[in-house]
Amino acid sequence: MIPCFIVGAIYSIITLFFLPNLIEKEEGPSVEKLIHQSFKNASSKNYDLLILGNSGTYRGINPDILSIPSYNFSHDNDTYNQIYYKLVWLKRKNKKFKYLILGIDYFQFSYISDTRNYLYSPLFDVAYSKDYPIKNFMQLFFDRTNIKDMKRLKYLKNIFTDKKEAIFQKENGQYIRPDKFAKERKFYTSIKRLPIQEKYFKLILDICSKDSIEIFICMVPVRKKVMLNYTEKDIKEFNNYIAANVNSRIYYLNYSTQPGWNAEDYTDMVHLNVKAADKYSKQLNDTVLKIINNKD
Repeated sequence: MIPCFIVGAIYSIITLFFLPNLIEKEEGPSVEKLIHQSFKNASSKNYDLLILGNSGTYRGINPDILSIPSYNFSHDNDTYNQIYYKLVWLKRKNKKFKYLILGIDYFQFSYISDTRNYLYSPLFDVAYSKDYPIKNFMQLFFDRTNIKDMKRLKYLKNIFTDKKEAIFQKENGQYIRPDKFAKERKFYTSIKRLPIQEKYFKLILDICSKDSIEIFICMVPVRKKVMLNYTEKDIKEFNNYIAANVNSRIYYLNYSTQPGWNAEDYTDMVHLNVKAADKYSKQLNDTVLKIINNKD
């Protein structure tokens, strides 16, 4: 009989050294790898237009389609506090750009994401962490080690049986995840705006204004089933809130109810597939260029 400590040692080696690589083949690069690469490219590449937002813009906007040299610095679950500190980080790196595409959706103000703080906190100013309650050791360990991934031993089987399209982050920052279309998946959201996210939304507009950066606040096309989560009154109030910030250098481009999109354009309830992302990026590019050219 094999001693328990040997079994434990073997399991630890598998989960810490081999399992992450196997998971990457099945689920794509780790969050840590994606974020480190994203920040590295945001600092080293040259661009005149920056894209910031959550997974909607991360997957939905292809900088290669845009006429202006661009980089997609978005990430899954990013809310406005994280977006603000990304801008502050770029400012410390002396990065200069003329335009910002700021992703927005009806639920992005309603929560404050902390699942990536073990990666963001060392990169951002100390003030960033002050917006979050102090976590205990076990919570920090859970975040840092991605211990939940250790439960995915089923991937050991899937690696040799499934043939999936590659999941990866492009050099332009766009995240490509060709998931299967999930037609019936439920999706619940809140349109409520937290004061802390409203504060950081305003700070984003202010920091860009001081640096003479033009902002295009953009909402990707939204599936009709998702729109049913909100009342007409709530949607009108939300759009009025965003529109109140519009001026000669801030534009609101809302594609949420644009006709011509159907369920097959999405990989799930909210994310455009690769083909649809290119289509949306082309429309967005044409609109942005038209606005810029009309000002010249």
